[in-house]
Amino acid sequence: MPEENWVEVGTATTNRIPDSNVDIFLDLDAPPICPNMTDVEFRKSVLVLTKKAVLLVEKRIMEVGGWDARAQERVYDHFGTKDESVRQRLITCLPRLRKVLDDLGPRNFVRVSEDLIRHLGCTPSNKNVNDELASVCGPNTATHTICIAPKFCTTREYDMYGDSQLATIVHEASHFHDTFSSEDIIYTMTSYQKIWAKEHSDRAINNADNIAGYIVYGEDIK
Repeated sequence: MPEENWVEVGTATTNRIPDSNVDIFLDLDAPPICPNMTDVEFRKSVLVLTKKAVLLVEKRIMEVGGWDARAQERVYDHFGTKDESVRQRLITCLPRLRKVLDDLGPRNFVRVSEDLIRHLGCTPSNKNVNDELASVCGPNTATHTICIAPKFCTTREYDMYGDSQLATIVHEASHFHDTFSSEDIIYTMTSYQKIWAKEHSDRAINNADNIAGYIVYGEDIK
């Protein structure tokens, strides 16, 4: 069957004891990830966006490698500084982010669940729950699971200067400890991002929205 029809529901470690079993319960009647589409449709859509994200990260990798005036200006706009330490952070972390994004498949995207977040090793956040588009557990580098919240489903796929599904995927992937290990210091997916970056140049490189904005903002995605 096509991969988009499958999702990982659990893992287990076995032993040599006869009749030793591990039960994994699956609710086949559970609601879809997004109520406005089937799970197959959702996963096809989100993987198209993921591949576009990979192309944008590749573009940024080329820019920080060449480090011309335009590349420096973009870094300054989103991080409030263009010093060598920020450049080296991008040189180190962008290829890691590209690899994680490129490796994402249908099984990486699941419906949000507090129990799942705990299972992955994190405590669910109770902040901005109604505005949440997605969430991950940063230490979960084994499966890179991205939990999709209902608001994600009604957010536009792409916006050059605001919240979008594409920016959300990049934002969430930047949280993983094998990419940027970024934080949610402040949500800045608006024109305020550049202002905040200049006022907090010591923190912007660690803020997930600034990383996502740096990668996605101003790009005409076809």
